[in-house]
Amino acid sequence: MITLYQFLSSPLCEKARRILAYKGIEYKIHEVDRTKTEELKHVSPFGKFPAMEHDGEAICDSTDIAYFLEEKYPEKPLIPSDPLMAAQAHIIEDWADESLYFYEITMRVSWEHNARNNLQKLMETMPPEVTEEQGLELALGFSQHVSTTQGIGRKTREQVCADVERHLKALSALLSESDWLVGNNISLADIAVISQLNCLIPTVEITESIKAYPNIIEWMERVDAVAPA
Repeated sequence: MITLYQFLSSPLCEKARRILAYKGIEYKIHEVDRTKTEELKHVSPFGKFPAMEHDGEAICDSTDIAYFLEEKYPEKPLIPSDPLMAAQAHIIEDWADESLYFYEITMRVSWEHNARNNLQKLMETMPPEVTEEQGLELALGFSQHVSTTQGIGRKTREQVCADVERHLKALSALLSESDWLVGNNISLADIAVISQLNCLIPTVEITESIKAYPNIIEWMERVDAVAPA
């Protein structure tokens, strides 16, 4: 039996759920209490989530989970067999996980107006005794620290939005001649990117601008159809 340990509001956890859904693997979810991650060191020694337990074996990190499942359940592959395409999928996945991720953390959680709009989802991983205002304060404090330390949080909001606009233009260009980001089939690249976009698009700044990229919206619908969150 597979257990996925997750934060519902995390795009990296969404990525893991989409992989499991695409491959048709049954699993159960353990929603992690953000104040009790120390109790889960047996599956995530460093407090990183998602983490997965597979027949007693613990795998931590969304990319490690993806490659583990690819090896155990190869029938519906997400990593191309062609080495060049596999390399392209790896680079795009890493761009999503290590670049887009920090833009969504900055815009969705560290900017108060967006954090308030997203508060209900954030509160689902807070202890019941935590009020919404306390939860908001915790979310803002953590995300602003992460964002500033990483560097994006030291940019102006105009610069951050301009960066994301360039990312959207690049993504639209990648999809201009293909239904998928790499080759002719869905890959780990598609799942990694859509998981981040699903957190970016609800922000006030991106909700309208994404409408200028109908091919991105159509691609997201294709991914949702075969690898739902």
